[in-house]
Amino acid sequence: MSDTEQTPSSSTSEPIALQVGEQRFLTSRDTLSRSDHLNAVASGRWDSNTLPDGSFFIDADPEIFKHILRFLRHGVYPLCHDKARGHDFAMYAAIQKQADYLVIPKLVKWLNQGQYTKAITTATMAQIVEGVDNLDGTNDSGTKISYYPTWRTVKKYVCPRGITLHYGNAWRCGRDCRKAQGDAVDEYEDCPVLSTLVLTEKTVFDKDSCLED
Repeated sequence: MSDTEQTPSSSTSEPIALQVGEQRFLTSRDTLSRSDHLNAVASGRWDSNTLPDGSFFIDADPEIFKHILRFLRHGVYPLCHDKARGHDFAMYAAIQKQADYLVIPKLVKWLNQGQYTKAITTATMAQIVEGVDNLDGTNDSGTKISYYPTWRTVKKYVCPRGITLHYGNAWRCGRDCRKAQGDAVDEYEDCPVLSTLVLTEKTVFDKDSCLED
């Protein structure tokens, strides 16, 4: 058997080195085959992209390219989101432009349609809480709770016999209280009450929105 016959053809799973800007990436022909441009580069058809050590040069920003490569490998769309600042629209635009150049239509379409906005949503709930007893509690890292307290004045019923348990609850007064009241009208007094608007915002992550069909 000749040397030529003993030499296997290049495997689609064999490692391929890409020099992207100042950073090196290792991947496979199979992964790169999902991009027409990168597939052509890895084929060696373009001598200008082949470096002396056998790697292939890609003139791109490595921070952007890592999102491209993750999609080619795993079918996971890029999600550039920070809890404090929200979506990084400039990064999405840069990735889309690079994906368009590298001929990755599914990624371009996903970004162009703004599908990333469906991956992270916020569920909001508002409620009014009286007093401070119901303000305690814990929340997970995906939930933000904001408190907006305010004072207001309400009329509180005063028991004729001064019974604390009856304060604010006229229905608790019975025959003895009414006898003590006599012909006098019900007595009320102004009472300050703390009312707090509790706004709960929960971040909801839909992982399926970031996965390729």
